[in-house]
Amino acid sequence: MVTRKPCIKKLAGFEYSVLPNVYKGSTDTELFCKILDIRKGQDVWDIGTGTGLIAITAKLKGAGCVLATDLNPDAVKNAKKNSRLLRLKIDVRQADVFGEINKKVDIITFNPPFTNQKAKQKHEISFWDKDHKTLRNFFSNVRKHLKPNGRAFIAWSSFGDTRKLRKIAKEFDYSLKEVGKKTGKRDFVYYVFEIVF
Repeated sequence: MVTRKPCIKKLAGFEYSVLPNVYKGSTDTELFCKILDIRKGQDVWDIGTGTGLIAITAKLKGAGCVLATDLNPDAVKNAKKNSRLLRLKIDVRQADVFGEINKKVDIITFNPPFTNQKAKQKHEISFWDKDHKTLRNFFSNVRKHLKPNGRAFIAWSSFGDTRKLRKIAKEFDYSLKEVGKKTGKRDFVYYVFEIVF
């Protein structure tokens, strides 16, 4: 899940650096990278960027401006390091979901924590989200950060409560359309959903 020592990992066709206390990426990240459909020049905001792999994929697929945010300061360092290693211009910032950033983009990606449990250490915010506060923050603000005809995508896993995800989306008058699905380690199923406004 997270590493205790710096390492190099290969996933989704990339070799990249993983720093301590950062989610290294797994089937969810790989699936997101695969399904990401970007028209040249579209602006992308990757929330919960971790190592920056989804943001990097967006840039390599032709995105214009790419913004990558994460609450974990180690993840911010990690995403900056990986974008530098690949000589890609990605704006990486620390923010709690959207934070105070006033920006509109064409595509928003979000790989959130899946489980309703309190995080005790900073790196656990990648997995645990007490009362799904992070998820609710995302759904309550996503629309105002999209340009007209913008699209938003969210990852999820079967080790989280998929019915709860759909219920929370519905509370904000959204529905979810499955656009990607893959079984990973320990037979967990990972999904990417497009948010339907």
